[in-house]
Amino acid sequence: MWMGLEIQEAQAAVQGVMPWLPPTGKLTLEALRKLDRPLLAWAPDSQAYRFDSAAYYAQFAEEGLSPLEQQIAALPPRREWKMERVWGPDADSDDAHMAAYEKASVTIGGHRLHPRDLDTYATLAYEYAGPVEEDDFSDTDHTTVLDDLTGDVDKALAWAAAGVCVLQQSLPHPFQDVLLYGETDNCPAHRILFAYASLLKLKDPGAAAPWFTALVYLNPPDNVGARFLAPKGPQDLSFKR
Repeated sequence: MWMGLEIQEAQAAVQGVMPWLPPTGKLTLEALRKLDRPLLAWAPDSQAYRFDSAAYYAQFAEEGLSPLEQQIAALPPRREWKMERVWGPDADSDDAHMAAYEKASVTIGGHRLHPRDLDTYATLAYEYAGPVEEDDFSDTDHTTVLDDLTGDVDKALAWAAAGVCVLQQSLPHPFQDVLLYGETDNCPAHRILFAYASLLKLKDPGAAAPWFTALVYLNPPDNVGARFLAPKGPQDLSFKR
């Protein structure tokens, strides 16, 4: 036994840990310097909030599981975390929301944003990368959506990295639990991680691979399609669920 887990379970858990991104780079350091506090994150202390990977993947047993999914299915039930979400103003926002957002906003990299608004970090990353599909956080065909960009990928990656480093302030490392995309407030975390992994893949596919793997460990239902970009994931692009 190792820390209460069988050795195979422990190895599987370590393989899926989200990498630590060192907080370097001018934009990241500026974002962290102006971060008023980390986003709140917590795991309810109840057996009702334990994600059973084996039970989840059992429903797909007849279709067959990829090696990656088999590894995750072997994990014991893990705690389901929830995160605070900062909602950016939109066309439906009332004056109070817009005023509160503006009051909390700071200037980072020449842009005004709430320093805990992960969605804005992702949006700016994609904007600097160049034109992409309207739904730029995931690809329904499970193919890479950022292959033919004409924008500034380095600046885009810097914004994505800044958002990831902001997220890292809120989660323990190594993070071996679950952060379900089905929890609406958790979605920005997945979006910034997917943005970072996708942009990094353009420059260094090997370095990006562990990030795609971690996204599937974080959220086995894999709403963003990271399993199709992760090592040992499904290679048949017609395999959908």
